[in-house]
Amino acid sequence: MRYLDTSLLVPLLVPEPASDRVQRWLERQAEEALSISEWTLTEFASAMGLKVRAGHLQSDQARRAQVLLEKLAAESFVVQTPTRADYVKAGVFLSQYSLGLRAGDALHLAIAYNNDAEVTYSLDRLFVAAGRKLKIKTERPI
Repeated sequence: MRYLDTSLLVPLLVPEPASDRVQRWLERQAEEALSISEWTLTEFASAMGLKVRAGHLQSDQARRAQVLLEKLAAESFVVQTPTRADYVKAGVFLSQYSLGLRAGDALHLAIAYNNDAEVTYSLDRLFVAAGRKLKIKTERPI
């Protein structure tokens, strides 16, 4: 299982500089079992809200992107539901203060770790660096 962080899904579903590269990369992953989590869906909704409030997206564009993500989640991804063990592990990761992790990123890493993800993908350099320090195979795919 390969776990995708929210940072890959935002440019996949709304226009951003990395959109074309993310699309091409994801198309090459067609045969792989790709996973996200319920937390990813929540974090994506938050990202859409930020983009609307900043004036980068219209509300209807954000809603369409959320509908597309829900469809992808249902048809193309394995969706992990965070467990108490995931929250506990995220807390352990967060207590390593030098990593600079945010709570949401720690939860993503914990879910990937606890579900034996082969690799975790993110566009966030800090996320990738923290994952590597935690001995979680983490990569920036593009």
